[in-house]
Amino acid sequence: MSSALNDIDISDLQALLGTSYTIKVNNNSNLDNHNAVVFQDAPQLPSDVSKLAWLSKTCHSHTRVSFNWTLSYNFVWGQNGNLRPGASYDAGQEIPADINSNNLVNLSYIGGGFAFDTPTDGTRGSLVIKEDGTVPGSGNPNQGCVGIGMSGAGTFVLPTEPGYSAQFDPHPQYWLAFGRYAAGVVVDESGMTNPVNIEFRSGNTVADCVFDGKNWNITYS
Repeated sequence: MSSALNDIDISDLQALLGTSYTIKVNNNSNLDNHNAVVFQDAPQLPSDVSKLAWLSKTCHSHTRVSFNWTLSYNFVWGQNGNLRPGASYDAGQEIPADINSNNLVNLSYIGGGFAFDTPTDGTRGSLVIKEDGTVPGSGNPNQGCVGIGMSGAGTFVLPTEPGYSAQFDPHPQYWLAFGRYAAGVVVDESGMTNPVNIEFRSGNTVADCVFDGKNWNITYS
C-alpha cells in the first residue's frame, strides 16, 4: 500500500472504504471566533468545480473540537448554481456511491425539481454524473449544482448544465484550516488561516492537530 492516503491507487482505496478517520483540533492560540474547517482537494477535478467546507465546527481560542467520518462516497446535488466563495450550495439530496459499482448516476429536472435516478455501473474507479436535457443551465434562474461528497456531506460541486457529464476521480486529499465557513459553503483558500494538508499514512486513522497561532503541529496514530 502506498505511503499516504492521497497517493493511493484505486485498489488500495477500495480496501480502505468503510474505514473510520478522526481529526482532532486543538486551538492553542489567541485566534477566536473562527471555525475549524476540513475541506478536500484532488489531483484531477473538472475545471469549473467548487470546493466546499466539508466539515466545520466553531473552535474558540484554547478549545478543542474533533471531526469523525467514514470513507464512503455519495452523489450530491444542490439548489444554488451561483457558486461563489461564501455561498451555500444549498444541499438537496445525497445518495450513496461506490467506486467499483453504482458509480454512474443520471440527474434530471422533473416537475420543478432536481432528482437523481438509480445509480448504475460505470467505469471502475470513477464517479460520473450525467445531466440530461431537462437540467437547467447557465442563465436559467433554476440552475443548481451537482457533484460528489463523502460520509453523507458534499465536497465538490459544479453548476448544472444540460447534456453535461461530470467525472470525478476520487483520490481524497484532506485539508484543515481556520475560517468563517459553515459546512456546505464554497471555500476560498486565500481567505483561510494556515491551511494544512492532513496526510494519513498507511495504517494511521487519527490526526492530532495543534495550532499555536503560527504553525500546526500534527501527530498521527
